[in-house]
Amino acid sequence: MNRLLIALMLGIALLAGCGKSEDNKPAASGDGRAAEPPRPVRYMLAGMSGVADVSYLPGEVRPRFEQRYGFRVAGKIARRLVDVGQEVKPGQVLAVLDAQDVLPAINAQAAQVEVARSDFKLQQSELKRQQELRDKGFVSGAALERQAATTEAAQSRLLAAQSQLANAQNALDFQTLRADQAGVVVAVDADAGSVVTAGQSVVRVAQQGEKEIAVNVPERTVSALKNATGFIASFDALADRTYSAKLRELSPAADPASRTYSARLSIVNADAAIKLGMSASVRLELGTAQAIVVPNSALYTRDETTRVWLVERASETVRPVAVKVGQSTQNGVIIVSGLKPGDLVVTAGANLLLPGQKVRLLEAPPAPTPTPQNAGKP
Repeated sequence: MNRLLIALMLGIALLAGCGKSEDNKPAASGDGRAAEPPRPVRYMLAGMSGVADVSYLPGEVRPRFEQRYGFRVAGKIARRLVDVGQEVKPGQVLAVLDAQDVLPAINAQAAQVEVARSDFKLQQSELKRQQELRDKGFVSGAALERQAATTEAAQSRLLAAQSQLANAQNALDFQTLRADQAGVVVAVDADAGSVVTAGQSVVRVAQQGEKEIAVNVPERTVSALKNATGFIASFDALADRTYSAKLRELSPAADPASRTYSARLSIVNADAAIKLGMSASVRLELGTAQAIVVPNSALYTRDETTRVWLVERASETVRPVAVKVGQSTQNGVIIVSGLKPGDLVVTAGANLLLPGQKVRLLEAPPAPTPTPQNAGKP
């Protein structure tokens, strides 16, 4: 009896302990999982901020004035006397053509001049004899007039031959290519041994002086270029310097191949550090615009769609909202659409949240205080 009583008491005690442990378990959620405590999150109050509206265009440093020198006549280049980077002076010889094709023509024209001169002298002597015979009454006046006309024709043939000889001699002078202005050779388009046509570029010389930036402007940026309030130029080789620029010219027609408009911007405060051919980046100052800016940590991407988490004030839960982003700024990314001023946006832990999840706000939402920001490169 005693053993039976002891076993009964032990069984009652075990049943009581099991019931108590079941009562102390946390309540389960609707899907059978244990309910999680609210997740602490950091957030911001979306508001409009002043953002500097800028755009960037790549460019290249070019000289303000550049000459393309070519021969006035066709021929084969015998010698090229300058190299790229060499400074030239006015009148300096740049290249010379082979004169083998020109000298025979000059000799032939010189012979034609001698023939015409001899004929003219003969006609002059005959005219003089005709005048003497006319004075003595041995020839008629008509014969004298015919001889005078023949003499004038011989004189005209002589003048024509002399002009052709001068033209041939000019062709010999045109065999030598000379610089008109002082500058530096920036390119050589034809070398010794090349056969060139009249006017074909052989040497390009840039005048040392004003430098500018050549840019190709896309169609959608032409209006922004015209309305820009300022231009700031920077160079990859001069990372610690910036230069002011101003628009000098803009092509009215697009290039048929690239569909861009060529433009030239003069560098206002250019110095010797800027070299021809340097790559440049031109920033277009387009004024200030109002936009909503969120930090990069507030964005997350799922299904190739960019979203942010909004906090529902009443239920303190979060829901995802798809947004369209714009340019980057120093403080984050511009939101083009999807948010409105006053929305509570989660700024940390966006990838760990679930739709409808309870959250606990770590700090009170600050009032929106617009501050100007500089937009970065797209």
